[in-house]
Amino acid sequence: MSVIILDAGNSIIKAKIANGEIAFPHAIQPLTEGEYQKIISRASINGNSADYIRVNGKPYVIGESAERHGVFAQRSGAARYTRDYYGILAIAALARLYERGREVAIFGSHAPGDVKYREDLMKSVVGEWTVEIGMRKTSFSVIYANTFDEPVGGLMNVLLTEDGQHYQHASVGEGRSLVIDVGGFTTDWLAVNPGGVVDYGLAKSISIGINQVISDFEESFRTNHVELVKDIPVLPPERIRKAIATGMFEGGGKKYPCGEYVDEATSLFLNKFADTYQRIAGGALAWDTIILTGGGSALLRQKLLPILKHEKVLLADQLNSLHLANVRGGLKLWRLYDALKLL
Repeated sequence: MSVIILDAGNSIIKAKIANGEIAFPHAIQPLTEGEYQKIISRASINGNSADYIRVNGKPYVIGESAERHGVFAQRSGAARYTRDYYGILAIAALARLYERGREVAIFGSHAPGDVKYREDLMKSVVGEWTVEIGMRKTSFSVIYANTFDEPVGGLMNVLLTEDGQHYQHASVGEGRSLVIDVGGFTTDWLAVNPGGVVDYGLAKSISIGINQVISDFEESFRTNHVELVKDIPVLPPERIRKAIATGMFEGGGKKYPCGEYVDEATSLFLNKFADTYQRIAGGALAWDTIILTGGGSALLRQKLLPILKHEKVLLADQLNSLHLANVRGGLKLWRLYDALKLL
């Protein structure tokens, strides 16, 4: 049975199968039939853009094109784990990874604080789905679904080999580890005991994330470049993410130094992060290893290290692919469960 590992984060949607992986912005907008037909009929689109999709007869724009389409209401909590929201995002990811229809299982991650919604997550994807992208029409049957905590994916990406059955970094499993996943709306904290056993006594989701940093950066940038942005309703989020990571905003063929705006935008997040690190995680001395995972950790890594004050901080993947660590580790976890006959 084919399986797709899905991390529908609040900033970026990530998904992985055995021989491929994708990432696209978390943005979804229903379209009218007229809007959909007008868009897909354009020669420049040529009927093949994966952002414009019809699922079970209803048209949507998803991903980067949806960000440009206009203001959209991103759902959170129980409201996101529905067939017409999480289900659509999951099937859109499926259609990008598989050109042909098939029976498939979905192994979806969630923030530790969303564990109470895991049944809703699974119900939102199981069933029959028909997908149209341009001239391509495909059918998927999701016959099984299960879930895992997002930070566990990052942990397993460090801990396990590709087959999910051997240790990759045995030293991590010998001590007590703290996994930190900086996401869009939440920062997740997970404790791991020796042997790689998750300690759910410390499995917390705190309401601080990279989306607020992006919003605060845009406000600072606009305040200091009024004439430049007065006719631009929304700055491109992908350019803001790059600016936060590099300290340089690129647009209109120019580069704008923005280090001070990044400092302003991250100050509130970092203060809350530092408070949580001491209050909930107990600071550096409680841990043998700290593992950073998630796209937010990649963007803010250099600002997080002085707060962590730890000599053994590992990234769950390469810096430029840290946002994919949870789905890569999720596939390793799936293979481990499969070998142990736990699925």
